[in-house]
Amino acid sequence: MHTFYDFDAATFEVVNPKDDPERTILAFKCYGAKKILDNGGEDLLKTKYADFHHGDKHLGYDVVLSLTPDMKPKKLKASSDASEEEKAKVKEENAQMKLKLAKLAEEVADKWCMFKSDFMGAPIRKALNDVKEENKENYFIEIPYRRNEKYWIRKTDANAIFFFSVHFTDPTDIALAKIMCNELKDSKKISSQAVTVNYYPKLDQAGDALKEMSIDEKKASCGVVSFTLTNVHVKKNLETAIYFLTTFRQYVEYHVRMVKCLLHTRMRKRIGKFEIVFEKALREGATKDVEYKTTIGGALKTDLAEEETISELSSKRKHDDE
Repeated sequence: MHTFYDFDAATFEVVNPKDDPERTILAFKCYGAKKILDNGGEDLLKTKYADFHHGDKHLGYDVVLSLTPDMKPKKLKASSDASEEEKAKVKEENAQMKLKLAKLAEEVADKWCMFKSDFMGAPIRKALNDVKEENKENYFIEIPYRRNEKYWIRKTDANAIFFFSVHFTDPTDIALAKIMCNELKDSKKISSQAVTVNYYPKLDQAGDALKEMSIDEKKASCGVVSFTLTNVHVKKNLETAIYFLTTFRQYVEYHVRMVKCLLHTRMRKRIGKFEIVFEKALREGATKDVEYKTTIGGALKTDLAEEETISELSSKRKHDDE
């Protein structure tokens, strides 16, 4: 079995090797993998994915996870001289084994599906853990996690600031993303302990806030968004904070697509209503005694004689011209 997946930010394969078909591997590579591994990626593999990471290699991929045969429940076989009672017991145990195998497959699938966001957000997890544990170490790192986008982490004594460049190429997507990012700033009005959000739509007007970052304006069409988190935000909801930050880019793209779908749906409904009104429209003075000629409008029966006269005059004029 060989399944290949290619996304804008990452590529991975799910493979059952020919020389070991009982073994299932997930081979993964992404932009900025080396920096991710050096800044929290290795720790993530040794903790959250320790059961699957055995240091395997596969065709130049950055990370390989493996589900080995010894991790799977084994099917039992009854001996040829087994009694009926023993055979029944083996059959029952094999039925239980199938249920365990199905449960294992579901658990592994759920965990591997999260690997992309977990791995690419490993530096974010490390920084937030440092904030929670009140680690006083200061550092600044840059992670080029997508083809045209990066995120930066500035860890200080008291907090961690996460900067995301947001880039779209379609003009409509750019406009909607800018509106959305700008609205994020209002979160502070809702709660006094809300995460501090700053948005820099124009890089040349950001001042000193972005001076340490090497940002290509051509690859940050929607500007840069920053989130500042302190111990208050992570001491009880660490996983929630990690999940939001690691999936922030997908969050923006999803809502941009949904807004476009909503606008298109509303437009189609309005056009549909207008067409219904237009088709049912009658001229002033019309009654129910109407003879419709087309699906668009109608003509009063009292107008038919006048229309016939106009038609005759038009035919006569055409004949005289000839």
